Amino acid sequence: MSMTNRATRSSRRLPKPPRAEPADRAWFLIDTAWHDPVWTFKPTNVLEETELVRIRWNFTLPSGGRFTDERHASLLETSRQLMALIRSRSLGTGLAQRARTVKSYFMNLRELVRWMDEAGFARFSDLDAQALLQFQRQLSGRPGMARASLAPATVQHYLYLLTYLYRFRGQLDDGLHFDPFPGRTHGQAAGVREAGKRRWPYTPDAVAVALIQGSIDLLDRGTTPVLQARAIYAQAMAAATRRGCGFGACTNAATRALQQAGIVIPSTGKHIRSVKELARLVDMLYAACFVVISYLVGARVSEILHLHAGCVQQRGEADATITVIIGAIFKRHPEYHGKLHEWVAPPVAVQAIAVLEALSEPHRQQAQRPNLWLRRCRASGATEWHSPCRGTLTIPSVPRMRQLLARLAGWLTLPQYEGKAWVLSTHQGRKTFARFAALRDRSALFALAQHFGHRERTVTDQGYCGSDYRLNEEIETEIMEQSATAWEHMLAAPGLGGRAGTEIIAKRPRFRGARLKQDIKSYARTLVDAGLVLGVCDWGYCVYREDSSACLGNAAGPNPARREPSTCARCANFVVSNEHRVYWTNQVQRCEVLLDDPSLPLQALRIARERMQEAQALVRAIDASPKEGKHERIRQH
Repeated sequence: MSMTNRATRSSRRLPKPPRAEPADRAWFLIDTAWHDPVWTFKPTNVLEETELVRIRWNFTLPSGGRFTDERHASLLETSRQLMALIRSRSLGTGLAQRARTVKSYFMNLRELVRWMDEAGFARFSDLDAQALLQFQRQLSGRPGMARASLAPATVQHYLYLLTYLYRFRGQLDDGLHFDPFPGRTHGQAAGVREAGKRRWPYTPDAVAVALIQGSIDLLDRGTTPVLQARAIYAQAMAAATRRGCGFGACTNAATRALQQAGIVIPSTGKHIRSVKELARLVDMLYAACFVVISYLVGARVSEILHLHAGCVQQRGEADATITVIIGAIFKRHPEYHGKLHEWVAPPVAVQAIAVLEALSEPHRQQAQRPNLWLRRCRASGATEWHSPCRGTLTIPSVPRMRQLLARLAGWLTLPQYEGKAWVLSTHQGRKTFARFAALRDRSALFALAQHFGHRERTVTDQGYCGSDYRLNEEIETEIMEQSATAWEHMLAAPGLGGRAGTEIIAKRPRFRGARLKQDIKSYARTLVDAGLVLGVCDWGYCVYREDSSACLGNAAGPNPARREPSTCARCANFVVSNEHRVYWTNQVQRCEVLLDDPSLPLQALRIARERMQEAQALVRAIDASPKEGKHERIRQH
């Protein structure tokens, strides 16, 4: 019997009598009722106050008409029950879920309902294993973002919906009557593989250093001139308004006032002569503050954007104080205002908070709210700084912050990465911070987990540092990817220095043919999967073997307390290539400066001479290697 015939026969069955529903079944909705075509969810935390979450049941179907039509009443009612159930409990924890999570499930449900309408199914209970397999194949064939088909991880999210329909079938008018994934996880059913997961990117070192340094320089040099220019603008606009001038005349008066003030940003030679330039510099200051806090503290975008004035405080005694930023963590915490958290803050992050306090002062006074990121909603330009500000004051959205970061990247003229402009996102600062801290000193992993607020403490382990398994997993994955990239480089490089470099050159396979690049990548992945994970640092690679470890490492890896350039240089596990030449050349130059200092004691001069000789030997080894050849060019392109 065909799928369509089964669906047609089952659609003629008499529907179940309506079950008695509790009077408060729409407890999670605001200004809307259960049978309304549009649901508006009550905010589940402060993040959703400015943009309420809505779902629309009157979407169109492939067969014509809308889902709210009378002929779909039974399926629509079950779908509403399903969304209410998802709002009230999670598959994993059983706790209530946020409105945004429910909306993502609704988007998946909408695709399932559309597919069922096209295939001729009128009820969820009509679906069988063959039908669900066809639905999954249809999903897998859809185009994804920047790829020909949906990623398996995306398909996996659709499969969670099917588990809801089976597990809670007794609480729904209509559900699945068979386990859709017996003996398998959702990831296995969707074909998710660890190596194929697309992870949040970190910012490459060359781009990150330029971005952070440029942001710090802007805060140092630009804050005072920009605040001064903004005050002059506001005063000139207010005076012109009192004289009865129109908007254009007011702007002209403000421009003349800025030109007469002659404000210059120190060390740049840039003048603030126009209203447009002032508005752009104010935006750049906001973006620079975000970069400094994100990349040097590691907080999430939601945590940064909801900081309040006065959030910087001191902890500890007089001789042992640390500076912290006090805020809230929203992810995976049910509290409406988030869970209170403290991040250790470097001085430059404290400076960024002070700049935000000065920038946001007019808006905070007008709105009588403590938020540091209050901006005028959906508007740009210096008119935001009229007193009072016209328009709604709200916290910027994530897309707006991405736009600010993109403008800052262009304003700072950041270096390209692999021949292309690097695209910044709001999560890259956190990922870059974690990668920098954890990959250089894994002994600090637990402290990093506590700093990020990843751990979920129970009553019995309050105050216990514990281990963050999710963070460990992320760092392990990052180390594996970093090792694979390093192996690709060493397998393709024309020459290598260091004691282990000579051994690799002698033993590595010879790759030839049209698939050279693919073969190198595959072989590198094989080496990593076999356990040959590398230690990667600025001065070289460590092909770690415990028995020949100069840093006296153990079975877990190199000893972070003794791992430093001089120890690595004389280690049998050490490899350098042409990409590390700059580091060792700079090392030679630094030692030469020390040797020219007559005030240094004899012992210090002896150590400096030994370090210089080590660096010179490695530079000679690198220079003695053949120049970049065919293998290296193919690897790069």
